[in-house]
Amino acid sequence: QGLCIQRAHMCPGGHSFGRMGACHGAASRSMGGPASMRVYGKRRALLVGINYCGTQSELRGCINDVVNQKNVLKEHFGFTDADILMLTEDEPKDKWPFKARILQGLKWLYEGVLPGDLLFFHYSGHGSQFQTPDGVQADCICPLDCINQPWPGSVILDTEIHRCFYNPLPQGAKAIAIFDCCHSGTVANLTVKRELNLSGEYAPRARYLTAPATVAVKETAPLAGIRRGVVSGNYEDHQLWVFSGCQDTQTSADAFCDGAFQGAFSWALFKALRSDVWNESYIDLLEQVKCNLRGYTQVPALTTTHEPYLSYWYCGREPEVASREELAVDHQSGGKKALLIGINYRKTQNELRGCINDVLTYKEVLLRRYGFKESDMLVLTEDEAKDNWPYKARIIEGMRWLMKGAKKGDTLFLSYSGHGSQMTDRTGTEPSGMSDCICPLDCDKPWPAYIILDTEIHEYVYDELPDGVKLTCIFDCCHSGTVANLACLRNVNLLGGFEEVPTVPEQYNKTRYMAPPEDVSKPQAASMSGFACRAGNPAQMKKASGLRMAVADRNMYTNRHLWVFSGCQDTQTSADAYVSGKYQGAFTWALTNVLRNHRFCMKYENLLTSTRATLSGKYSQVPALSTTRRAYFDRYFLGRSSPELLSRGIQCAR
Repeated sequence: QGLCIQRAHMCPGGHSFGRMGACHGAASRSMGGPASMRVYGKRRALLVGINYCGTQSELRGCINDVVNQKNVLKEHFGFTDADILMLTEDEPKDKWPFKARILQGLKWLYEGVLPGDLLFFHYSGHGSQFQTPDGVQADCICPLDCINQPWPGSVILDTEIHRCFYNPLPQGAKAIAIFDCCHSGTVANLTVKRELNLSGEYAPRARYLTAPATVAVKETAPLAGIRRGVVSGNYEDHQLWVFSGCQDTQTSADAFCDGAFQGAFSWALFKALRSDVWNESYIDLLEQVKCNLRGYTQVPALTTTHEPYLSYWYCGREPEVASREELAVDHQSGGKKALLIGINYRKTQNELRGCINDVLTYKEVLLRRYGFKESDMLVLTEDEAKDNWPYKARIIEGMRWLMKGAKKGDTLFLSYSGHGSQMTDRTGTEPSGMSDCICPLDCDKPWPAYIILDTEIHEYVYDELPDGVKLTCIFDCCHSGTVANLACLRNVNLLGGFEEVPTVPEQYNKTRYMAPPEDVSKPQAASMSGFACRAGNPAQMKKASGLRMAVADRNMYTNRHLWVFSGCQDTQTSADAYVSGKYQGAFTWALTNVLRNHRFCMKYENLLTSTRATLSGKYSQVPALSTTRRAYFDRYFLGRSSPELLSRGIQCAR
């Protein structure tokens, strides 16, 4: 959902892709190497925000959007004032966002562009659709003069955006476009999900302008589009990314967020960019924006020309490099402890087959490669003695055991393989009205007493982590109620509850999501204090932050050495599958396979990207990683930098 890529996975020049990031052909054409992600030329940005002041189509947040965008580009992505052209009603009149001036701005954007340059275009304002004389349903954006001038002469058509922004892009330059507006005629009939009066006077409204009756769209008109054109096959040689604030049948909300009028999508984007969550790549950024928009019906979209481009660094910004002092922590010796939880739910309708095997895999890796001992581990599965079966009470005891006595220099590891789910939020702080949870073996009893909520994981694990102790968590499960509506790429039916297990193991593929009982399956109405677009009390908002996202909260876990992997994004499934001759989690298989291929010596950042590459093309799930500081992505997984391996010529993944 919300993602569109070029169907033909070919490099410019006809070279085909293998796994994500690899290009078989000339090195200069490679899409996967870090050098191809960097911006080593000039930067330019055209920022257009239109409030249509004093008209019946007035909006309030569009100018704030581009002011915020300008600040983000300057503070985080190396732009200067001279690199940025602002077109709003707050600028001198020669920079008001009339159609002619916007087209001039697009022309300025491309003046002297060279390979290695980065071009950035942001539009906040009304979008619309109308029917061309040829009968085509055309998308458009709405300059300031379209309010009182005839259409289509006063609007900017999707084809004009293609001609002025997409087409001129030379090979080797990068272009990013963000449209925080609506693009479909049907959106005029939709409303924002939470119709709350956020400021006491201004309810969110759609950024959609109805076309004049003379050019109104007929239902039978063929589709064109601002975003869909990217995957038309016309831009195979382009490094081009286009964000939309919503799907083509939804509204983009003009709302009141964190004390200011602004677009809900733009607000969610800037919040993600300013956080310490792993959002260095486009796909991570998209998923984080989706999470921030919980409470709105709009689902942002991202389109690009080739699948590997999803893992490119947003705006070419490279992740931080850990300092020598930080890397030195990896060499500190201390105690080790691991809590390994795997639940197959045998002989139930929720049965899985790979979770206990996941635990055995992690146990072997920790024992043989990372210096753990049997006495350092607590294993909770249905194959253990019954007092170590993974019931809720025993898992909580295990979490307490893991954290007990931890001191500076220690390394802790927690893995959970099993079902994830969501239930009705009873705190009033979760914007979606649902709370994340994991599902112990006894979760067939009443909820929430027999599930483990995200807040309980915070309480027993994250909150108890002492300074200087390194904790890595892996959740190979699903974390969002929406995942029940998604399927893996292998065309297995995951929609109708839990299907019969196929007789051929290779056909086995199930989602690790458990549907909640009916009495806790519906969202709780969001309160004002917990609404997604409001500033909240950090202690309260913590309850709404899920299994992984809480880690990046600067108010709670600053300087804690904490890394949390999820097997998939919050809107995807984690697959329980049959891979390499046995049942196991697809994510666990990919992660441990990558570690083996790199002699178990990898930095977290590289482990994530390589695991994604291994899963790409086989599964739709995209693993996620959160940590407490950007520089911690540059640290070694479980602290193993392994100098003795390096001396033998075996290279760690840098």
